[in-house]
Amino acid sequence: MSGIQSAAWFRVRQWIRFYSTAVTRYQIHSPFVFRLTEAVLEDKRFFQAFGEIERIRREMLGSSLEIDVTDFGTGRNRRRKLAEITRNAASSSSQGRMLFRLADWLAPRTILELGTSVGIGTMYLRAGNLLASMISLEGCPQTVSVARSNLDLLGVSRRTELVTGPFEDTLIPALEKLVSPDMVYIDGNHRKKPTVQYFETCLPYANDCTVFIFDDIHWSPEMEEAWSFIKDHPRVTLTVDLFDVSLAFINPDFREKQHFSIVPARRKFWRLM
Repeated sequence: MSGIQSAAWFRVRQWIRFYSTAVTRYQIHSPFVFRLTEAVLEDKRFFQAFGEIERIRREMLGSSLEIDVTDFGTGRNRRRKLAEITRNAASSSSQGRMLFRLADWLAPRTILELGTSVGIGTMYLRAGNLLASMISLEGCPQTVSVARSNLDLLGVSRRTELVTGPFEDTLIPALEKLVSPDMVYIDGNHRKKPTVQYFETCLPYANDCTVFIFDDIHWSPEMEEAWSFIKDHPRVTLTVDLFDVSLAFINPDFREKQHFSIVPARRKFWRLM
């Protein structure tokens, strides 16, 4: 079995495992988590921004443009098609809508994103809350250039700062500029050590209402290990795993540590109690 096939099969197994234990809104007794579920998973409204962002995605998927991509993990540059990057690295439409609804419902004043890529997730977060100040970090200047053009096309570049460079150089300055981010979306490196490191670097700057959003914690065994570490962290008081994205809250008002795995009610329509 190839590495790609092995990774795909791992995600299938993790989805089955996640689905078998996940609850729906009908089994949630936490008022806060119930409201979050209603706002993020059960809201059926289609916003104009969804169609506009997906139009931009389709244009990139159909593009023949090639760009030089800087990989800070390997220290190498390589030529890649924009369509390939969009297909493999950009947030999915379902994930993007979750990000939009989280930014809308939680109404953060400040947003920090680690991993801009070509800006799909950035656009969904930005469109979900046009009033927040947002900084998005990305290592590769070429993909940042694409993301900046996409934000301009969508008309949401105002109050959005795209910063280029290794996270080791850009993360702390961004945290100091935002002072105390209300929302941190970590989507920059799908490995355990960097994910945990970014989380721990952000923690001293977080406030009681800060929510950490993680992408692809079911991507690999080591990302599962990173998620276990985050769930067990003494400052984390509540986690909500939606599979596409996973949330960690540090609010001390949640006095009893709780962990939820949740699917939309339509996916377990027989569970009404």
